[in-house]
Amino acid sequence: MIRFAVILFFFVSCSKQHVAENNSVEALIGYYNKKYKEYQRVDIAIAQKYIDSIELISTKANYVHGNGLATLNKGMLEHIKGNFNLAIDYNKKALSTFTTLKNDTLRSLLLSSLGSNYWQIGENEKALKFHFEALKLNEALNLMNESAASYNQISMVFQSQDKIKLAEEFANKSLTILNKRPLNIMHIFTLHNLANIYGMQGKYAEALKLDSIGLSYCEQLKVQFNKSMFYDNMANCYSFSDDLQKSITFHRKAIVIDSSFSNDKQLGDTYCNLGAVYENLLDYQEAINCYKKSIELCRKSGYKQGLKNALSQLSRLYFNQNKSDEAYLLLQESIIIKDSIINESSEQKIAELQAQFDTEKKKEQIAQQQLKISKRNVLLVVLLAALVLSFFLFRLFYYRYKFKQEQKLQQELVKEELKRSKAILESEENERQRLARELHDGVGQLLSASKLNLSSLTSNKCTPEEKLRLQQSMDTLDDSIKEIRYISHNMVPDVLLNFGFVRAVQDFISRVNQTNKLKIHFESNGFEESMLDNTGKLMLYRIIQESVNNTIKYAEATQISIQLSADTTEISLLMENNGKGFDVDEAKQKGGIGLRNIQLRTDYLKGKLDIESSPKNGTTIIIEIPLS
Repeated sequence: MIRFAVILFFFVSCSKQHVAENNSVEALIGYYNKKYKEYQRVDIAIAQKYIDSIELISTKANYVHGNGLATLNKGMLEHIKGNFNLAIDYNKKALSTFTTLKNDTLRSLLLSSLGSNYWQIGENEKALKFHFEALKLNEALNLMNESAASYNQISMVFQSQDKIKLAEEFANKSLTILNKRPLNIMHIFTLHNLANIYGMQGKYAEALKLDSIGLSYCEQLKVQFNKSMFYDNMANCYSFSDDLQKSITFHRKAIVIDSSFSNDKQLGDTYCNLGAVYENLLDYQEAINCYKKSIELCRKSGYKQGLKNALSQLSRLYFNQNKSDEAYLLLQESIIIKDSIINESSEQKIAELQAQFDTEKKKEQIAQQQLKISKRNVLLVVLLAALVLSFFLFRLFYYRYKFKQEQKLQQELVKEELKRSKAILESEENERQRLARELHDGVGQLLSASKLNLSSLTSNKCTPEEKLRLQQSMDTLDDSIKEIRYISHNMVPDVLLNFGFVRAVQDFISRVNQTNKLKIHFESNGFEESMLDNTGKLMLYRIIQESVNNTIKYAEATQISIQLSADTTEISLLMENNGKGFDVDEAKQKGGIGLRNIQLRTDYLKGKLDIESSPKNGTTIIIEIPLS
């Protein structure tokens, strides 16, 4: 008995010692991890030492969680340094560890990190996949700050895809969550992202206001590293506002901070933007130096988006300096990188990822509703067993409730149909913009380069016949360049954004009238540019464009009258032509593309479309758009 007691005492003592050792290891790793977080954006070298300490202790104690934490921190540090491919490798290794340990909180963090790193190297499809996975997990765990971070990161991916409306929508979702939380680092990232979105839309005053707030948050949270983001955005706003000296000042401030932290990705963006400022100041040599520095930094960090931008900028500058060979090589590389970032399949898959996320959210809501309905049905069964009279009362209540649910479902279906229509129109405009950019920046520049090369041949010794053929070739190239510019202009009416809706319509009508095939009279009364946002003005412009093009193709008309009028309550558009007319009911049944596009855009504006036409009597189109 005594021997058994001694053995039992020894076993208990050893067990207590083992537990104490484990607790000691966890406490020490927790301390080193805390210190790492303090220094990760302040002093990278010190932060690395704390990671090494975590790894050493965990390896000696065979502590799997600690080793996973060290790997996670390595990935975070490589991200800060701009080594995104290496960061991805560390992220994947750590994700495997914490998936095995079933640590969902750290899994969500690593999913988000993978999304950010894939975005940095231009793989937007993979970026959205991981960000949506992280968002789903964060919402399931009720992690509000992390959910806000996911919304903001998704916004940044959409922004890089020129999906500005979606980018702004997701950024505001992030800010809505954060405004209910104490001040933290995510406020800084979301404010910077939203400020950048405003800057892209030309809302420089709003952007600068958010930048100023963001800098004050950096001071409050003592995160000097993040100041460079706001300095860089402020520099861009001043550049677009033609205050170039202020722009240089803020770019230089950003460079000082980013250089101290070896942030190659951010430095690449900043030097590219700074090069554009020097170019506007006609300091071409300094501009070239900045573009070359940007290319070097972006290559080093694997930052495809930044590399594409810097190559394109330098190529254009070389073209302007008649350095066609250097320009052509840079342009080729830029186009190759651009094709690797944006292509039709990735666009489609990105849309599918977003739709998948929305569908899963709807399924969850439906499941919750079904659960509620099931509970109510059980309650009804119990009550039916007790009281016959109650049976009839509750039966009546149930059918009334079911009817209301069906009405609600019908309303939701209508809303979803409207969303789909909006998505179709926005996707169409995005594709127009993409094709216009490809024609103008890609094909247009290549043709210009070809013309430049041909022009250099005219100085050589050529026969008169050869000179004639050269001149004919150059004339053909001129016609091609003009045609590409005309197509690009029609696809994306830059004049609409720069000079307003009325000017854009006048410009379009002027070009049609020059053909001498059709005469268009346009009159505007009471319309103000502020009555519609840029998207609304674009939709109304497309309606006029589509109607005129349909008239040219099918109506055999010689005259069109367009009257635009507005008051405080609505905008009215009246379009009449003296063409051969058509059967409106028959056209609606056939579902012609032109008529369908006009109806879709009218629905987008929440307007009312009325068409009056008959054979041999011309056509009248009336559109009324409410301003509430």
